[in-house]
Amino acid sequence: MTGCRFQKILCFLCLFSLLYCFFLRNSFADRHDTVKAGDCFPNIPLIGQFCQEDKKYLCLSGRKAYSLSHIQADFILVEIFSIYCPICQKHADKFNRLHKMVQEDSLVSKNMKMIGIGAGNNDREIAYFRKYFNISFPLIPDSDYKIHKALKETRAPFIAIIDKRSKPYKILTILDFNKEPEILLKDIRTQLLKCKPVN
Repeated sequence: MTGCRFQKILCFLCLFSLLYCFFLRNSFADRHDTVKAGDCFPNIPLIGQFCQEDKKYLCLSGRKAYSLSHIQADFILVEIFSIYCPICQKHADKFNRLHKMVQEDSLVSKNMKMIGIGAGNNDREIAYFRKYFNISFPLIPDSDYKIHKALKETRAPFIAIIDKRSKPYKILTILDFNKEPEILLKDIRTQLLKCKPVN
């Protein structure tokens, strides 16, 4: 990639980041209905392009179409982001580190998988974001905002643990994305240790 083209892409991202902030400030100014722990979480379709590493991580195989129900884990850590969200860009490395810590923790890795959902982002945008920030966990496009709308158009970034042990799926807890990965991992462990199997 030439220096000139790279600068154009950075300018493009900066412009859309400013527009994104303006949109958030206006669209959420009077919003009172926010997603919370205990709310239902939809059995979302897992669309987009999955590499073999992603499929292996999520235990997806032998199908042409996937949904959240096909992920082989009782709990899913979901990040809602947008590639044009400057806060999401700022915290990209933090979530990468969190994913690495999750993988290295035997309790958490055994029971939970981690995915990101790009609100309003298509396959091409997701691919660029993942490559630019070297994202280590699977990212799913939500180009038509269906998932985002199902979550009451929550602000991004948003991270929550989804409990898949019963239907409909529930939001177990919402995590504070401003915390450091080490603290987030402790919070995740605390939540998983409190959970009891559903009969």
